[in-house]
Amino acid sequence: MPDDNYRHKLQGVLDRTHEFLGSSIDHVVGIRDDVMLGLRDLYDELNAVRHETKDVISASDSVTEAYKQARRQLASAEVAHDYDMQAKMYEEAERFMRLRASFEERERYLRRRRDDLEREKVRMERIMGHSTNMMSKLRLSIEILKSRMDSMDSMRSAGDMRAAALALQFAERENKRLAREIHDGPIQQFAASILSFEYLESVVARGDPESVKAEIERIKGQLRDALADFRAFLVHLQPLGLEKGLGRAITRLAESYRERHGISFEVESAQDEDSFPSVLRSNVFRIVQEAASNALRHGGAKKIKVRYGYDDRDLSVTIEDDGSGFDVNSGRVSAAERGSFGLANMSERIHFVNGTLNIESRIGKGTRISLRVPLGRDDNGKN
Repeated sequence: MPDDNYRHKLQGVLDRTHEFLGSSIDHVVGIRDDVMLGLRDLYDELNAVRHETKDVISASDSVTEAYKQARRQLASAEVAHDYDMQAKMYEEAERFMRLRASFEERERYLRRRRDDLEREKVRMERIMGHSTNMMSKLRLSIEILKSRMDSMDSMRSAGDMRAAALALQFAERENKRLAREIHDGPIQQFAASILSFEYLESVVARGDPESVKAEIERIKGQLRDALADFRAFLVHLQPLGLEKGLGRAITRLAESYRERHGISFEVESAQDEDSFPSVLRSNVFRIVQEAASNALRHGGAKKIKVRYGYDDRDLSVTIEDDGSGFDVNSGRVSAAERGSFGLANMSERIHFVNGTLNIESRIGKGTRISLRVPLGRDDNGKN
């Protein structure tokens, strides 16, 4: 009876949270729609300003050439003592000079307006990015809540309730990490590209073809890096092949690492497809993904190897790397102190699927992570 009472209370909390998250998504969608409308108007105005700036520069160049021609004709008239022509060319030169000054003033105004619009565009795109990130967080939280609500009747112990709490912790930690990586990666790269385009304009104005070409190549490199980062985020959010099988998703992850980081990443398995529950696939894949990320980012590994396989009784995965290694106990403490939850997430995820996880590592000797998840029946025929 106490368990039923606890489940009823927990169900009520989940119901209210689900309702709140749904209304929050509607509110964020409204903000995002308003920003999108503002961005469209801003893009239109920015394009108009750019076209007008181009036309004004072209007109200014034409007037400048006409002014120079009038000055040359004026000099010729002075040599020929043709006073009527001198007066006419003097008036023409003066008129062209006033026109040129007017065009130059208009060009300065347009450039200032263009710069203001570019800054406003960056600000609004940043808001758009924040709103999209927030929507992803809220939707992920709703999906997790929904999955727990659907299986609430199966909650028979405090461990089941702990699993629901763990799911919410995963959602918050993952989204915080993604937000931090997007800010430190693609957003910074795109901001740098905008500054590079502004610098490119000044290089073009100097008329140095070689510098212009070099700057364009540099900007292309920045955008390629940003695109690669975004693709990596997409792989993280929606692992390729995971709906078909855990082995297939791990193989795709290895391909991505080899292509993007140029390291050796081997996968030893003959089992690509499986019929595992999605929650099992997802959590085990995230553990492998976290282990590979740690090996590369913190261990500086050049080789990573994953051994994967399963039978009727259990699933086993081993991740080995040749990185710098670390002291496991002190590593857990220092990670918690700096707010890094990678190791904690791995332990909690394996607990979520009733598995076991073992981490072996020595400084200078690499790291070996092995996990096991029970699948079928034990020797007594029990599930």
